[in-house]
Amino acid sequence: MLNIDEAVANLGKRIQEARLLRNITQDQLAEKCNVTSKHISAIERGTSTGSVTLILNICNILNITPNALFVDCFPMDTNNIIPIEKHDIILKYAKLTHSNQKFIDSAIEHSYEEQTRKS
Repeated sequence: MLNIDEAVANLGKRIQEARLLRNITQDQLAEKCNVTSKHISAIERGTSTGSVTLILNICNILNITPNALFVDCFPMDTNNIIPIEKHDIILKYAKLTHSNQKFIDSAIEHSYEEQTRKS
């Protein structure tokens, strides 16, 4: 069952984690979102949820998906969860040419096969 208080606390922690990974201060994030830094602080502490619009704006500014913020709210296969620190890599991958993506795909496939054989 979903524990709302825990979900709100985790949401705040994930926003803070993404913000710090991007070297953005609470003041900078607040300014870009047109809210006070106290409001951002309250969200990160889990004492406020913020509106859907604000959360989406935060995701846009931090270049993350809402899924990254709510990843541990609902039961799911944890092997398919992409950590926030990997989102930048995925965005870069998406900007590669098709031939470069195919190269990366084959390198990953080769590495996985090698790892599987050794296991």
